Amino acid sequence: MKTLFKFVTASVLAVSLSACGASEDVVSQPVVNTMPIEAITANWTVDKTASTLSFSSSYDGEKFSGFFSNFDAQIQFDPSHLNDAKILVTVDLASVDAQDAERTDALSGKDWFFVKTHPQAKFEAHDITHVSGNQYRAEGILTLRGVSKPLTLDFDLDIKDGVATMSGVSALNRRDFDIGRGAWKSDEYVAYQVGITVALTAHAID
Repeated sequence: MKTLFKFVTASVLAVSLSACGASEDVVSQPVVNTMPIEAITANWTVDKTASTLSFSSSYDGEKFSGFFSNFDAQIQFDPSHLNDAKILVTVDLASVDAQDAERTDALSGKDWFFVKTHPQAKFEAHDITHVSGNQYRAEGILTLRGVSKPLTLDFDLDIKDGVATMSGVSALNRRDFDIGRGAWKSDEYVAYQVGITVALTAHAID
């Protein structure tokens, strides 16, 4: 039993960045109807070796975390022209690492990622505003396991000599995306809240 809970922990977590597309047995809940993001004229190239996408939650009151080793971002961003800013992030859910072999393997299962049907997660943002100083906010749509809902990403951004470094945080409720089915619909063992942390390094495209 303890081993099963262990795998579920990571599952829920990772699942929080679940795949896009239709799913089986989707929970009855409103789905945000949005048009796909328009074509992006990327002016930044992400340095994947210097960038990370991680998640965190808690199981039985104890915090745990993991990350995705394969994700990409198309970025069209100029601080002087935020009306034209666009971001499209795609995540390969099969690349999840829950920092525990058993938990990592379990994430591809039907109750969680269901990678066979939902191989990717997607975040699309075209409403980016300057908050203050080096702080910005991206309002977008996160698509997980066939459910699309609004997600806000607050981030700090520094640009120097053609290199941009960005760090951002967000949070979501896994049940909003039908994550954690059957016995895991309850938050008795695995918290509903999932934190997302993004750290990117990108180079300007000439």
